Amino acid sequence: MVQIVVINSINRYSGKSLVAAHLAVMLAKDYKVAVMDEFSKSDLSDFVAKRHALNLSKDLNLAIPIYQTLNKENFSKIDEYDVVILDSPSDKYFAYADIFITPLRGQEGLNSLVVRNSLYAGLIWEAKKQRAAQGKSAFKWVVLPNDDALLQEDCEKLKETGRFLGFSVAPKLSNRKEFDLGFKHGISVLDKDSPKLKTLFDLPDLYARRDLKKIADFIWQNK
Repeated sequence: MVQIVVINSINRYSGKSLVAAHLAVMLAKDYKVAVMDEFSKSDLSDFVAKRHALNLSKDLNLAIPIYQTLNKENFSKIDEYDVVILDSPSDKYFAYADIFITPLRGQEGLNSLVVRNSLYAGLIWEAKKQRAAQGKSAFKWVVLPNDDALLQEDCEKLKETGRFLGFSVAPKLSNRKEFDLGFKHGISVLDKDSPKLKTLFDLPDLYARRDLKKIADFIWQNK
């Protein structure tokens, strides 16, 4: 049965597409994975296209998820995949999630969750109620701090609110330049295992890859 991962956040520039891309690459090594967003041209579609180009031009064998525009027709065919990752969908797709990931950056993002009656928390609650009305179990909601400026006390506030709102807080994803640089060129730090790309990676990339794997383990634990 297809697993649906929704990645959404209240604020812009929180790393939603970057997280979607890296998780998709990680899963595409073992599963049939589709990534979808509601734009015909986006950072995510560029990332997938550049990976195809790298495979062709450099005779690589990079794991590549399938990119599709998120619309009614494509969404009706998601059972063809093992995992579907929805990047920044509108709230009408929230209730379809098996796993819901909220990257969080900045004070606006923090306020959207530590304030218990916020609009964003209300949207998540409505999605959970829709699932309950359909006889489905609640989705797993993971908040992913993606901001080095967030203090330890901020994370503690998140954990406290999470006990009330029903989300867990993943290990912080550091703002490493290696993530952004690779994303712009269709490369993930997870591609280090490719023999023809090993020379592109150095020690910071290894730390970045470790961070991603730690977060992925947290997201899929108990799933």
